[in-house]
Amino acid sequence: MPVWLFVSYGGGHVKALLPVAQRVRELGIAEPVYLALTTAAAMVEPTGLRTLGLRDAMTPADERARRKGEELAGQLQVQAADREESIAYLGLSYIEMEERLGVAAAADQFRKFGRQAFLPLGILERILQQLRPALVVATNSPRAEQAALQAARAMGIPGVCLVDLLGIWERDLLASPCYADAVCVLNEAVRDSLVRAGRPASQVHVTGNPAFDTVNDPAMLAAGARFRTQAGWDELYVCLYASSPEPAGIPGVDGTGDPTFPRRIEEALIAAVEANPNLALWVRRHPSEARADDISAANRPRVRVAPPEMPLHACIHASDEVIVTVSTVGVEAHLAGKRVTQVRGSILDHLSPYLQMGIADRELTVAALPQAYAAQHSPAAASARRPLEAVGNATGRVVEVLRSVATPKDGHGG
Repeated sequence: MPVWLFVSYGGGHVKALLPVAQRVRELGIAEPVYLALTTAAAMVEPTGLRTLGLRDAMTPADERARRKGEELAGQLQVQAADREESIAYLGLSYIEMEERLGVAAAADQFRKFGRQAFLPLGILERILQQLRPALVVATNSPRAEQAALQAARAMGIPGVCLVDLLGIWERDLLASPCYADAVCVLNEAVRDSLVRAGRPASQVHVTGNPAFDTVNDPAMLAAGARFRTQAGWDELYVCLYASSPEPAGIPGVDGTGDPTFPRRIEEALIAAVEANPNLALWVRRHPSEARADDISAANRPRVRVAPPEMPLHACIHASDEVIVTVSTVGVEAHLAGKRVTQVRGSILDHLSPYLQMGIADRELTVAALPQAYAAQHSPAAASARRPLEAVGNATGRVVEVLRSVATPKDGHGG
């Protein structure tokens, strides 16, 4: 059976790609092997899929990379991934950047951009040489996922890129016919933008995002109602703040981000809840952010950290309104029929024009949050929208694209 290598980071990336790998296994059309980067392993390993990390690529010859990885891992403010995996990811990626750019230039890039500066092509080539997959599949994340698709192309291995959302920041890369053999996108608008930018239309497939397939699953609606009742919030207007990290800088993106931005939003929303007895707030931080233990410890009756056992889609359905900056949770909330508020002020604002696209209902600044939630609210004040029509079988559509691309080639597979 041919090996298909799936590569992704955690967060929304693994949620988009993991269902596809599982479906491939169910259908028996290939052996899915998952290169689970950083926080992705926590979601992939319990499924029983064969799971790899960059630590599996470490050899005794990588002692220099190990030392650098230990140094950088010790500096992490958030230990979100397995420590050995963090050491391998940071060390191998940094040393490769150093060998490519030189010691001084690599240090400068890392100082400016942190992990965003990585592009570990050599390490991904090493992994591909070991596995010899018949197909490589990754989402549109930069760094190691991008390196996987570029290494696959250099080695003559077919590749497919699954775009999780709008593909604005990566448009130039995605528009190149030399980047992967096929691109799977969210909708016709994203497809049209890539075709206008130069991607051959035959290589761009509208599949939807598999992460959204279960947004309106009846089980998620029921779980959301149950969590809301257990919190004692049935008579309150409930908001969900789905936080996402704010980078200080990103290669190719102008401006400087404020890493305290997500926490300032939290503070403003908590203040709004304390001032309005009809409001309640779930706080759900991104897996790569620090735990919200400070919020839990405050023990406010109408402010709670979304518990780990509450699935994201249940959390959305346990709420009347969802507040995001640039998170894909905003799209999922829109599909669930919830009111969406987007807080502007991120360095990534231009990559997620949710109001313009009809995803968000309004845009606010941090300063405007307290006044925006000062009015009396109740569940009845929420719009009477219903969840959008079933999002459809995006997972199945992506699998069909993979089938069409994974044509047998000499020297690949198994």
